[in-house]
Amino acid sequence: MEYQLLATDLDGTLLNAKKEISSENIKAINCALEMGKQVIFSTGRALGEVEQFFPLFPTMRYVLCESGGLLYDQQEQRVISRQVLDPAITREVLRYAQPRDIMIQVMMEGESVISKKSIARLEHYRNEYLREHFCHHVRLVDNVIDYCQSGDYLVEKICLYHPDTTARVQTLEQLRHLDLTAAFSERTSLELTPIGVDKGNGLRKLCEELHIPLEQVIAVGDAPNDLTVLQTAGLALAVDNASEEVKQVCHAVVADNEHNGVKEAIEHWLCGAVRGTLPVYQTV
Repeated sequence: MEYQLLATDLDGTLLNAKKEISSENIKAINCALEMGKQVIFSTGRALGEVEQFFPLFPTMRYVLCESGGLLYDQQEQRVISRQVLDPAITREVLRYAQPRDIMIQVMMEGESVISKKSIARLEHYRNEYLREHFCHHVRLVDNVIDYCQSGDYLVEKICLYHPDTTARVQTLEQLRHLDLTAAFSERTSLELTPIGVDKGNGLRKLCEELHIPLEQVIAVGDAPNDLTVLQTAGLALAVDNASEEVKQVCHAVVADNEHNGVKEAIEHWLCGAVRGTLPVYQTV
């Protein structure tokens, strides 16, 4: 199979523990782009959280952000697609989360927003490793709910961080009646997007725009919020640090995010002469 596009997750996949992209991965991605292949980010992050990486890839064009809620053409600086939650649903989610032990992050018009007071409690929500990222690439406001109100609750995505995974499951059960797409990410985050919006449908929409058959697409990921994009792509690859749930839906496993798994995927399948010879896990 001649593959034309590779969609890579960021956190836990392309990014290492320091939230950096290795020089080896950078070189491999730019080499693929120079060969005329498409390489895109497929991430739960807002656009404003990934712009820091654009200078590393001068010819990368497309980005799938906010778990499919925002598709962006960075060369033309054009929004291809933006989908928002029903404002009534956003208000109900925020009413649920506000009085509880939950850290709220919202994504609006491609920007990620949290309350300033959340920075002091990151350890409590088990996301202390995101402190530097939040301080430099996220809008910090006095009150994230007031900020949503000022924007008429036109939110693309909500992330609810919990003190533990049990609390996350409880929140999911309480919000299950709403018309939402929900996914687990990070250690304790519950991601909420409009119904039908996920990475898989985002990839499908982009491929329709580019006239690329899904069979000619590779997806690389590590976490439950990558499942839909992995199940949509013609070839699904898990990095070695991925959860077993993710590995079970993938065709093969590449090196972990500390050892250039994305580079391996590019060299072996997207651009290499030998393709598909490592069937460690079969698609279910």
